[in-house]
Amino acid sequence: MEKNPTAQSQTVQDSVYTALRKSIMSLNLAPGTAISENEISQRYEVSRTPVREALIHLSKEGLVQVIPQRETLVSRIDFRRVKQEWFLRESLESAAQNSFIKHSTPAHFAELERLIEQQNAAQERNEYGEFVNLDDCFHRIFFEVADQLLAWQVLDSMGGHYHRVRILTTLLKGIAPDIIVQHKRLLETLRQKDLAGAQAALAAHLHKLPAEEDMLREKFPDYFVSCNEKDVFNVDFGGLPNK
Repeated sequence: MEKNPTAQSQTVQDSVYTALRKSIMSLNLAPGTAISENEISQRYEVSRTPVREALIHLSKEGLVQVIPQRETLVSRIDFRRVKQEWFLRESLESAAQNSFIKHSTPAHFAELERLIEQQNAAQERNEYGEFVNLDDCFHRIFFEVADQLLAWQVLDSMGGHYHRVRILTTLLKGIAPDIIVQHKRLLETLRQKDLAGAQAALAAHLHKLPAEEDMLREKFPDYFVSCNEKDVFNVDFGGLPNK
């Protein structure tokens, strides 16, 4: 049976997209880095078409900035977008906590404790990308147990600026150990079925962002959109056309 050319092309596009997104999200492709369609197509031994389609997909997520007929850049981190992604994260995760409390089991708490131990080991090895990946696994469980995976998928697909900030913050002295302490505190409130306490613990866990912005801008000045630059991301969420 012959392969469907459209499906095969889609698979190639997905592979290129996944590889590029992983490199951007892990900061292996640093913010502001120029991306060449030719170089990518040669590296992955594919035509330019799937590369172009992958870049379009990434631009819709705000991860690359396509300047027509000029260049394509890895989007620098825009704190205005970070704060919107952070707001979405806190709103959805806080909403999931009540359902998590109702449906969680000892096995779920054992898995969460195991992830905290792995995070602690990762930060001791200075593996900060792995530390943040484990952080995602930790928080994803709340959505899984609450049967709200769609909400998590929205956060994952539209949270690229916030994700990169989270990796950078772990490079700041003392941040990673603090996150582990906050995770333990959050876990204890959930174990006690204390919804108000859990929401307060989550808020304390996520509300460190404003205090870190100045430190991050000073330490990684080339990674961020300056405060007086206009908005560089433009994501089309659909909806009604403009009149």
